[in-house]
Amino acid sequence: MTNTAKKEPQERGKHQVHNVRFYTIKPRGIVSLAYSKSSKCLALSRETPVIELWNLEHTPYLDRVIHLPPDSPAESLAWAGNRLFSVDLTGKLIEWDVIKLKPRYEHSPTGNALWSIDVNPAETDIAVGSEEGHINLLSIENDEITYKSLFNKQKGRVLCIKFDKTGTKLVTGTEGCVRIWNVLKGTTLHTMTLSENNVIVWSLQFLSDNTIIAGDSAGYVTVWNAENATQIDSTRVLDKNVFALAVNKKEDRLVCSGMQPPLIRIFSKAKIKREESTSERWIKFLQRDAHKHYVKSLLVIDDQIYSGGLDGILTITSSERRHAHLSQHAPFLKGSVASLSISKKLLLLRYPNSLHLWRLGSVAPQTEDKKKPWAHPVGHTEELLLEQPPQKLLHLNVKERNFIQSAAISPDANWICYSTLKELRISRLKSDPLQVERLVDDLPEELQPASHIIFTKQGGLALLNPQNNHLSWFNLEEDRVTFKYTIDLSDNCKNAINHLVISSHGDYIVAASSDHIVSVWKLHGKQYKHLLNLPRHRAGTTSLSMHEDHPRVVVAYANGKLVEYDLVNRIFTCETDEHLIPETRHYCISGISLDPQNPNIFIVHTETNLYVLERDQHLDTKELVRSSKSKKLSNGNCSSVAAGSKGLSLKTLLPRQHLVHVSRLSSNELVNVSISTNNLLAPLPPPYRRKKYGAS
Repeated sequence: MTNTAKKEPQERGKHQVHNVRFYTIKPRGIVSLAYSKSSKCLALSRETPVIELWNLEHTPYLDRVIHLPPDSPAESLAWAGNRLFSVDLTGKLIEWDVIKLKPRYEHSPTGNALWSIDVNPAETDIAVGSEEGHINLLSIENDEITYKSLFNKQKGRVLCIKFDKTGTKLVTGTEGCVRIWNVLKGTTLHTMTLSENNVIVWSLQFLSDNTIIAGDSAGYVTVWNAENATQIDSTRVLDKNVFALAVNKKEDRLVCSGMQPPLIRIFSKAKIKREESTSERWIKFLQRDAHKHYVKSLLVIDDQIYSGGLDGILTITSSERRHAHLSQHAPFLKGSVASLSISKKLLLLRYPNSLHLWRLGSVAPQTEDKKKPWAHPVGHTEELLLEQPPQKLLHLNVKERNFIQSAAISPDANWICYSTLKELRISRLKSDPLQVERLVDDLPEELQPASHIIFTKQGGLALLNPQNNHLSWFNLEEDRVTFKYTIDLSDNCKNAINHLVISSHGDYIVAASSDHIVSVWKLHGKQYKHLLNLPRHRAGTTSLSMHEDHPRVVVAYANGKLVEYDLVNRIFTCETDEHLIPETRHYCISGISLDPQNPNIFIVHTETNLYVLERDQHLDTKELVRSSKSKKLSNGNCSSVAAGSKGLSLKTLLPRQHLVHVSRLSSNELVNVSISTNNLLAPLPPPYRRKKYGAS
């Protein structure tokens, strides 16, 4: 796990890229998936106490994160319209405020661990299943949660639970049997026992044709008729543990997966004729080899299969033969995970419970032959030798129950600041020898936990409080931090702020929130005042950046569109089509790095590739302003688009594996931080290997 340097081709000379491969995060397994059709939001719970909210309006991206109390990860999730509910093994049923990212209501229906939850089709009731065999029915009407009824207690924990399409019946799975319940009376209608009593029912589906499908620990998928509790079919699809079942909207595709092997197997509903009778059966249709470790949860959304399990990778593939694309989203932490001290070439890496400080490697001097610009063809990537390998200087741990939500090192490497969910700490970094001195005395009370930490080139510190979207500014002096003032960003950014940029000269602030708002503030004297909002785009913002010496902001959207906006002349100086980069149909642009020496070069990256883009025609702002034919935009308070605004063309593509961060170290040096799949999966047990007979 080293860092290497490469020379990459560019239009105006070559760049050195430090490929940092020593950032390795532990997999955080996916436990449950739930989808809201109305908000196009995928809720995802992990083995760690978080619920991630992924925006699926266009290309999927991680939009917001709800942090749960320590030691209480969500076991199961369910949506009722735009309302999100979770249950956990501490016995709590929680409704979440998905805007403020806090609990709205908390209930403890039984006092025992809760394993399963489902919402009826009318979205008026929820049912939860407990460790002791209790099934609670609760009303969620009138924007409340109220107790409704308690079903007759069954033997064994209720591991899975599903309403039928009418909401009058409920099916539950436990060890050894499947039960059908009358919702109104809370009594058992039928009990279907499995062939072996110790077989556990892990997953259930209740279809509109009144059939029940169950996946169990023996690897079988069994189909029953819910009217008379007769078994229609039983097929062994895995060696063991069918943890997850899902059906598409038409209910003609059944998807299952689990433990051994961790394949995603797809079945198609077909009509079978036998003599004069016709019956419907599920037949093998397709399989996807998308995971190396067990799969815990599945969803089918618009013929796309969303799956997740032990490896923590959210995988998306198609349920149809004609589309075989596979996209895998690694379990990255929300926000920036890397911060650079440019002057000292130090890299601070953020982990959930620790910070690592590294000194980047330096490149060995090149021979004269290597320096000739014609020595390598265009598009060639050259591996360079390191004179000094990267060196780990510092490893700072916090308590395991504390999660580090943000961290940064100052440009001059004199300060390190990090924030957990409950407190913020700032320290002086001294060299020769390396020492970290935490400041504890006479600190301003405004030093509150922050989701974004930004050290400015002017020697200041900016902290964004995620609770109220207040941006506080501080002066940094020798061993002293003094409070300056606070800017209230909430008047224009009411939702969670995902992206925050301060211009290199400190005269502009740009913030993008989860409700598709991009707001700009400008420094007037000693105070910032709101300048404008960019036209509200229909897709969410996935990345922000500003030119170093030009008042122009560059925005990337979830539909693959890139725009550049001139804040002085209030015109778009660059605007691309959607999905200019074809890969953005599967992975969003997650970072933008601009060239301070050439404002016509845009370096952007997704999770799997680094791209160099160039403006089609070099920018002449004065000419654009003269020739622009302004037109009113109906969805924003910025009113003009330059008629001569330029597009971008793709010049270079550099493949990467799980690329998490790219930033500029100097005018011709880039640092990219990536995680290889092998390193990501290394802490897990060896993957399941099955024998293949006659396979090529």
